Amino acid sequence: MTAKWKEISAYTGRPIDEDMPTNAAGRGAVAGIGVGPDGEPGIHPKKKKKQALIDARSKAYKKHRAKLESKREKRAEQKMKFSTKVKESINNFNRESLITEDNVDVLRSIVKTKGMKPLKFSDGTMKVDLTTASTMLQVLDKVNPDNKAKLTKMINGKKGQFTAAANAVFKMVK
Repeated sequence: MTAKWKEISAYTGRPIDEDMPTNAAGRGAVAGIGVGPDGEPGIHPKKKKKQALIDARSKAYKKHRAKLESKREKRAEQKMKFSTKVKESINNFNRESLITEDNVDVLRSIVKTKGMKPLKFSDGTMKVDLTTASTMLQVLDKVNPDNKAKLTKMINGKKGQFTAAANAVFKMVK
């Protein structure tokens, strides 16, 4: 035993005394240590002892288990309610995607703000710059109503239709 204590004292750098007293506590030779009229040191006789683990066979455990199970059921119900709300809100977002924005209005906002903005098409989105937007609007405002309807349909159609319309407009301007 002494060899281990020497190793520990070498590790910590402090000398360690033996922890075995000369008189054993069980014999009652040292006051305040062990069982007896003086009691254990650091233990208050009127304070309750710490509760041990709950025995599964006891009534207290059955009550505790019932409380835990009811809390788990409530949490599961809350999760179900939350998931249904999320599903409903996702459905609302899908409805919003069906509403299409008029690309002619977006072209006008591009000219107004003098910056690039994405246009939404049925097959995706595409960013449009200021010169393309202003040229398209100038031609759109000057053509006759029949051609205006055709050009508006091409602007709000697919990406390929928009690029074809833009190429035609640039040829007309040059």
